[in-house]
Amino acid sequence: MNALRTLFRPSVLTDAFAATVVVWWTWFVTHLPWLGIPEQVSVAAILAAWLLALIVCARSFGKEGRTRGEAVAASAAAGFVSALAGLLILGSKLVEDPAPGAMGQATLRPGAILIALGFLVLGTILGVVGGAIGRVLSKPRHRATDVEENRRSWLARFGIVAAVAVVPLLIVGGLVTSSNAGMAVPDWPNTYGSNMFLYPIGPRATPAVYLEHSHRLFGTLIGLTAIILCVLVFLYDRRGFLKFLALLVLALVISQGILGGMRVLQGSTEAAKDAKWARVFHGILAQVIFCLFVAIGVYLSPLYQRVKAAVASGVLQLGHTGVKPKTFRIFATAAMHTTLLQLVFGAVYRHTRSAHALWTHMGFSLVVMVFVLLAAFAAGGLRTPDTPAQRFVRRIGLLGAVCVALQFMLGWLTFFLGGTGLEPNSIVEVLMRTAHQANGALLLAITTIMMLWGRMLAPKPLSPIPGTPTPA
Repeated sequence: MNALRTLFRPSVLTDAFAATVVVWWTWFVTHLPWLGIPEQVSVAAILAAWLLALIVCARSFGKEGRTRGEAVAASAAAGFVSALAGLLILGSKLVEDPAPGAMGQATLRPGAILIALGFLVLGTILGVVGGAIGRVLSKPRHRATDVEENRRSWLARFGIVAAVAVVPLLIVGGLVTSSNAGMAVPDWPNTYGSNMFLYPIGPRATPAVYLEHSHRLFGTLIGLTAIILCVLVFLYDRRGFLKFLALLVLALVISQGILGGMRVLQGSTEAAKDAKWARVFHGILAQVIFCLFVAIGVYLSPLYQRVKAAVASGVLQLGHTGVKPKTFRIFATAAMHTTLLQLVFGAVYRHTRSAHALWTHMGFSLVVMVFVLLAAFAAGGLRTPDTPAQRFVRRIGLLGAVCVALQFMLGWLTFFLGGTGLEPNSIVEVLMRTAHQANGALLLAITTIMMLWGRMLAPKPLSPIPGTPTPA
């Protein structure tokens, strides 16, 4: 029972999923067919990244003032949980390699169960080693005495990890679209007749199959992340709207997976017969889900909650000098909504190659740039006696200005170098298209953060109930 409680602590789950994201991304990059990295090198890189991630995460346990034994035990649990999540991609190593493109259920290797158990033991050992090293490298502060506050702090960190976990999925999905690999695997939820988690994917696979199958695996990781996030929010946060938001994200993630599967089953390798509008909606919904993850991360942030309480109680007075918070709220809201609309134009062009959508997307980019820069300048001009809040708003504004400038540049480079057809002519075209799409997602996340902070710093006054007298 104590072991289960340890595994489901927000602190352990936060570090476990942070390490999982690092391991999965390292696995994806080192197995890219274009790179041709030897298996021994990729395995060594994955283990090194895994250990390094656990060391970095374990430092947080040490900083909390935990004893060496407590820190190592928590890190060991995090290593075990990350290994459990890693079984979703380890399954490809537990089966015999089939002939390329062959349909049928994959055959387990002899001793597959022992290999899986050994992987769990390996993750636990790496957690122990990482916990010991991280505890040595940390500078312990005073031990946290408020258990509830400590849990809420770790829940906020998990919210950040959950939002970051979506980024690799967006990038892989962008690579799938940019390389026109969406129909590389003809069946769903299986992959070439084999269980999705037992299909032997690797550097020997064709690039299109590798990207499409990896996209499905990363989708399952986000599904698992959404489930854990929802459970933690229900356990440790009392706000009803946040519980609803967590449930909504989980429902949308499940719907997105089903939509992706239906797109495969009803789609076609022939562009004229493919379900292009299903692809458009699938791409847009992915970005919306990412924004909702980011919004949950903002709502869980201790800084956001503290400043909101101060503004609501009148303790924190704003607007006496500098840019008025209402001005920042208006520009930030406009920046977020125009960026979202720009995403729709871009998604329509990416999947339909409509000239009208392209020119609309290009022209509207000027509107997006103006509003994002206005929001960024307004963020820099805010004045508040709360130094951490002012510093955060200024930094997020600066990041938004840099991101929108980079996005504008990437857009024109993609226009000139990214090709005009659905099928790319080179890997350079694939990378340019994907970079533009990924940076657009980052810009949408930044404007979402600015909008939420703007609405919090300058809340709209509540409308009076009809029939009630207004104060003099």
